Formats: sequence, C-alpha cells, structure tokens
Amino acid sequence: MRTDQMPPTPVAIVGMACRFPGAESADGLWKVLAANADTVTEVPRERFDIGDWYDPVPLTPGRTVSRHGGFLTEPFGFDAAFFGISPAEAREMDPQARLALHVVWEALESAGIRPSLLAGSRSGVFVGQATAEHAETDPRADEPDVRAMVGSRLRAVTAGRISYALDLRGPSVVLDTACSSSLMAVHAARQSLLTGESDLCIAAGVNIIMSPNDSIAYSQGGMLSPRGRCRFGDAGADGFVRSEGVGAVVLKRLDDALRDGDPVCAVLLGSSVTNDGAASGLLVRPSVEGQAEALRQACADAGIKPSELDYVEAHGTGTHIGDEVELRALAESAGPGRPEDRPLLTGSVKTNLGHSEAAAGIAGLIKTALILRHGVIPASLHVDEPHPLLTRDDFPVRMVTRNQPLDPAGPEALLGVTSLGLSGTNVHLVVGAHPAGRSPPRRTAPARKPTPDPICWCSARERPAPCAGWPRTTPPTWGPRDRGARTG
Repeated sequence: MRTDQMPPTPVAIVGMACRFPGAESADGLWKVLAANADTVTEVPRERFDIGDWYDPVPLTPGRTVSRHGGFLTEPFGFDAAFFGISPAEAREMDPQARLALHVVWEALESAGIRPSLLAGSRSGVFVGQATAEHAETDPRADEPDVRAMVGSRLRAVTAGRISYALDLRGPSVVLDTACSSSLMAVHAARQSLLTGESDLCIAAGVNIIMSPNDSIAYSQGGMLSPRGRCRFGDAGADGFVRSEGVGAVVLKRLDDALRDGDPVCAVLLGSSVTNDGAASGLLVRPSVEGQAEALRQACADAGIKPSELDYVEAHGTGTHIGDEVELRALAESAGPGRPEDRPLLTGSVKTNLGHSEAAAGIAGLIKTALILRHGVIPASLHVDEPHPLLTRDDFPVRMVTRNQPLDPAGPEALLGVTSLGLSGTNVHLVVGAHPAGRSPPRRTAPARKPTPDPICWCSARERPAPCAGWPRTTPPTWGPRDRGARTG
C-alpha cells in the first residue's frame, strides 16, 4: 500500500554494464549469481607476491592474514586509440579510469544510445572512487609531472575523462564515501535528474587492487577474513575479502525513457543518504540508528512503507560487528508492520565476488536489477551456521540461502539496496520493475565498441595489424624489500 505522500518522478535504469571477478558483463554476472559461484581466488602473482606479505598470525606488523581476493581477468587492457588518447597520456592513466571508459561505453551501448549523439548534452557523470594505487606503484612517483598528476593522482579526472571523451556538458564528479561511494554516485545522479540539472546521467563505481598496502591496513584493523570469504549472516563470519570491480548504469527520468523508447531495466523509486554521526561511539564502528534511518528515509522518498520491501540487497561484508548491526538495522526499520509469515529477505553479492569497496554499491544495484529481470533471488553463499539473530522465531529478517522465486507481496516487487561507508555514510535505494515490463530498445545502428586489447600506445593510423609496441599488460611486481619497477 502506497502512502499518501506523492513520490518523486521515477528514474529509470536504461543501460548497465560491469566487470567483476568471473563476470565480464551484466549477463555474465547473472550467470555467476544463478550458479551460486564463488569467484574469489588467491592473489595473482602478477599483482604482487602474496607470500611476501602474508602471515597467518593476526596483527603481525606489516603483514596480512588474507591470501585471497576477487580479481578481474584482464584489468589492464585498453584501446587508447579508440578514445583518442595519446601514447604518452595512456601510459600514465589509472587503470580504473581506463576500465571506466570501456564500461561506460558498454552501458550506453546496452541502452541503445549512440554515444556521439550525447555530445554537447546536459548529461552528468558521477563516479564512486576511493583509491588511486596506480600512483603508488609508479617508480617515478618521487618525480611527478603534470601528466602523471592528471593521469593517476587526481581521482577527479576519472569522471572528467568520461565527460571529455563523450563531450558531455552536465556535472562531472568523483565521490568518495569509502565503501558506499558508488551507491552515493547513483543517489547524486538521481538527484541531478530530479532537479532538472541533467537529462541523462551515468553513475559508476571503480576499484582495482594494485598493491598490498590497504590489505595490510585492513588486516591490522582485524577487518579481513583469514579464510578469505565474505560470510554475511554466518555465525562464524570473520571479516571480508577484498575484491575488484567496475560497474556503470545509465539513468534517465522514466517519462523521458519511455518517450525515447529506451529499455527499462529497473526503476529507482527512492533514495537517501545518512551518516552515523557519533551514535556508535567510534568513528569506524557502524550504527544501527544511522542505517535504519537511511532505509526509512528512502522508503518515505519512494512513497512506500519499509514493511513493503520484499528483499534488501545488504552491504553484507561478513564482519562480526558489522553483520549484527546491519541485521538489527533491517529488523528495526523494515520489521514493524510486516506479516509474520513474510520476513524480509536479504543477501549479499559479496559472498560471490568479495567486497569490491568503492564499486560494491553498484555491484549490489546491478544484482538487484537482474533479480527483477529474471524473477529469481540468488542464494547468498557461505552460511554454514546462521547468525544467532536469524535463528530467532521473532526476528523479521531471513537470509536467502538457496535460489528462490521473487514473490512480491504486492502488485509490484519492491527491493532495497544498502551500501555503507567506513566514514559512516549510509546510502539506501528503493528499486522496482516498470509495471509495463521491459520496453523495446531503440532501433539504431550499433556504435563501434572499444576492444580491450593489451595496452597499445601507437595510433590507429600506425596500426594496420595487432600492435606489438607495448607488450606489457600487467602492473608492477612488488617485493618484500622494494616496490619493483614498471617495465616496457
């Protein structure tokens, strides 16, 4: 039952694309989810030799307790000539910016939108990004120049490159709220559309792991799982495992999307942002109050009651403290008024992929859109023994531990997506399917798609055949005593 409050204009997701461990596209991600696949592996040696940084004894100085992570198959390939980027500039670019360009192009392609038609338009770009490790691994870091600063040190340029490549004239912003960055980008993009500031928005999130530094820091804080898995909702949850990913969605006001004949993947009905403030008593400790309020505000923005939500894609990192806080927040906000025979269902894509940090929220959103498309809620993995809260008969939240049909309580499914930041910034979205279903895509000739070949520094005119000018396709190798050197 909708409340009397008039909800704002819905915002449609008209295109989406992604690269996550084991998945090179949104369809690939669905295959991973539907198969209940776990795509976490040991750290590839071409990133850094984890043996030099690993110690099974917790809190060992300068060491990490985790040997694992979720890694993209080929994150360093880039068709520089396709995007009109010079060899010298491409050398300095953060791989996160390279991947963002490819994935944004693919998201527009999935929407049936020819990128060249957006030139000069009021189209906004909002990117969630929290790290810039490419600069750390550059052996020339002690002698930076302007090109290096723009290419790898200024995160703001990630959004600017997309706007420049497509000649977009709307806002272009990089947001950093730690692990809630990419869902914060979606919220900001939605607000830009609702205020009329933009007519189309691209929201994205990026995260690439190039050094062991953050893993060591998280390990020293007791946050990483020694077993190397996110076990959200499990009584034995012992921390998260780091992961990579890049995801992008293309957003338009629903009326505009229907007018233009765009495909509607899902509809954003409401969103909100809160902060925990000092409620938890510790800056990096999550708060039940802040998370519960984010969900309530998003539902109010959507014009629904929290008890009407059918499923919430949780932040779900699998930390001992974080899981209990999040489960209590879901129960406190969405439990009142809920029928006893319809507990709130929840799960986390991190149990499949690991925690992709700044890209985690966009991973959860794309999963949620895929649930609506396929009508199935995939299982959340690694729940060997449910958290004690989940075993209580009076607790109104249940984990989805096997694939099950999406069975909405009302005429339309109502799903939530939560993302939480180490800074205390909480973001929640309410997502639904368009009642008329998926509208047909526009009939346009396909735009040329960039091919993520191994990085090529020569121009297209100099490249009649596959280029051999830059065979290096991997990042620097780290050693225990030095930071290695980039070759090529």
